[in-house]
Amino acid sequence: MQRGRGGRRASGRPRIRRLALAGALTSAMLLAGCSAPATGTSGFGAAGVAPGGPWTIDSGAGAPQPGARQEIVTIGDSIMSGNGLDAEQAWPDVLARANSWQVTNLAEDGAGFVQPGDDGHTFAEQVTQAIADAPDDPDAPALIVVSASSNDLGRDPGKVEHAATKAFTALHRAFPGTALVGLGAIWGDQEPPPELAEINDAVHSAAEAEGASWVDVGEPLAGRFDLMQFDDTHPTAAGQRVLATAVDERLRALLGSAGSADSAG
Repeated sequence: MQRGRGGRRASGRPRIRRLALAGALTSAMLLAGCSAPATGTSGFGAAGVAPGGPWTIDSGAGAPQPGARQEIVTIGDSIMSGNGLDAEQAWPDVLARANSWQVTNLAEDGAGFVQPGDDGHTFAEQVTQAIADAPDDPDAPALIVVSASSNDLGRDPGKVEHAATKAFTALHRAFPGTALVGLGAIWGDQEPPPELAEINDAVHSAAEAEGASWVDVGEPLAGRFDLMQFDDTHPTAAGQRVLATAVDERLRALLGSAGSADSAG
């Protein structure tokens, strides 16, 4: 997929350059005889290995064929697309590699359910693309993750909920055997604006109305400016691995099948 070049929109979030602060912190630690902060946390390291080993998605449609690679599709914004990084460093790609899955990451920079992205598309176009790209198989993909987005900040939450409901409805109808999961919007290292909770609530309500599951990983990057790029909006590669770990833990608890480590291969 073509990725846009822009970042988060309408967030009202200040863009703070932290080079001086980071340099001061590093110098202070060196003087104290300490090392600088680690660029990741426990979980997915640079090798992208999942704690607990690979697992199998239980979508309710039965176990995958032996040796088959389960497929996931992700719909979202620039946090999901890995803005500023190579495509394979985005958290959906990290998550898929660690669990021996295939991934189709349709996320577009700047996009939301209502807010058009850098390529002029909302999440509706990503949903249409997911349906058009899928094989004629009601059990594939095994999992679709649809993320709420801070790009919809400033938009009417009622319109966001309406658009999200249409998205979940279309996906459920096209993929009745697929695990469909809504994901809370992911912020950065600073405190998110209160309005973001309204966006999450709107998408959560839409997901529940269509029988989709809901996952909110909280704020895995809170207080970790060392995991943010210099635009102070998008995670570094290490930050993306932290996000992959957080999403993996929640999805594993929600959808992991018994004996998944043995069956994932």
